[in-house]
Amino acid sequence: MSYSVTKKTLTPQPALAVKRTIKPDGIAKALSEMFPQVAVYAQQNGVAIAGAPYARYLSMKGDEWVIEAGFPVAAPTAGSDGVTAETLPGGPAAFALHAGPYDKLRDAHSAIHEWIEEQKVEPAGAPWESYITDPGQHADPKDWKTEVYVPLKA
Repeated sequence: MSYSVTKKTLTPQPALAVKRTIKPDGIAKALSEMFPQVAVYAQQNGVAIAGAPYARYLSMKGDEWVIEAGFPVAAPTAGSDGVTAETLPGGPAAFALHAGPYDKLRDAHSAIHEWIEEQKVEPAGAPWESYITDPGQHADPKDWKTEVYVPLKA
């Protein structure tokens, strides 16, 4: 797939999330547990979810990755019981839209990193993916849409 990478200016977005240390091949299983944990917490505490679920890759060293998974929320709120208040960063970010199965998301990340090198800009934090399409409602992976973001230094 060919990617169109663009620079966007993002507004900081409050979120609720959980963090885990996982092996790279455990992403799907971890996310399938993490998203419901955050959604249940939000529902039980009257917190309005304000967007698609996301996963942020805080550390991707070797065979031990630290990921954060959750949802943007309408207003900053406190967390508890393993759910933490987070903020998706604002400011400049490289962006690409991935269409297709999740196992090909690395291609979008690679395209963004190539673009970053070509533009001579620097990453400024952990990349994240926002899962726009719900696989429960669209069974065919070719229909899945995922936004990929890499924050940039101003």
